[in-house]
Amino acid sequence: MHPQSGGTRASRPSSNQSAAASRQGTPGLIGKLVEGRRRLFWVLTACTFGLDQLTKALLWHHPDEGLAPVDIIPHVLRIISHGGNEHGAFGLGPRQPLFYIAAAAVGTGAVVLFFLHTEPQKGLVHAALGMLAGGALGNMLDRMRPSGMVRDFIDLPWVRWPTFNLADTAICVGFALVFYDAFFAKGGKPASGPAAAGRGRGRAA
Repeated sequence: MHPQSGGTRASRPSSNQSAAASRQGTPGLIGKLVEGRRRLFWVLTACTFGLDQLTKALLWHHPDEGLAPVDIIPHVLRIISHGGNEHGAFGLGPRQPLFYIAAAAVGTGAVVLFFLHTEPQKGLVHAALGMLAGGALGNMLDRMRPSGMVRDFIDLPWVRWPTFNLADTAICVGFALVFYDAFFAKGGKPASGPAAAGRGRGRAA
């Protein structure tokens, strides 16, 4: 009976070790959300949202305050007083804050789904998606304020362009980076064709 009992005790550590190895090989939900370069999504989301709210709190002023424009780059970029945007992008759309809150929520949800289905190592895309999410959340928070308006304060005096804010800038840059990755970036794939064959012969020589 003693040898049999010893055999049973010896088998238990093996079972525990296999379970631990299985847990290590399969990352949990948190592990998947920060896997590879996915951390960039969370960092850029937080930074974009925080900087947007900070700049709005410091730089946005209502025209009734009577503050003169402040040139950041003369004739190129300046900070101006603005009454707030009750409409959507480019001043288009209805004056319905709930409509824009819902649209921002849906858009943010779409960005998160895109994030979850993007390869962990695609750092450029994850950074871009973080800008999109942070910008959308920044403007959505503005819509939740009593005024229901988005606070805009950045002006380009050299071109006919609506006043905008940091969240708008992040959204535009994020879209541009996603577009670039989709249509122009090589994504690290090995080259093929005559050029690649020529390089291969050169290395072999």
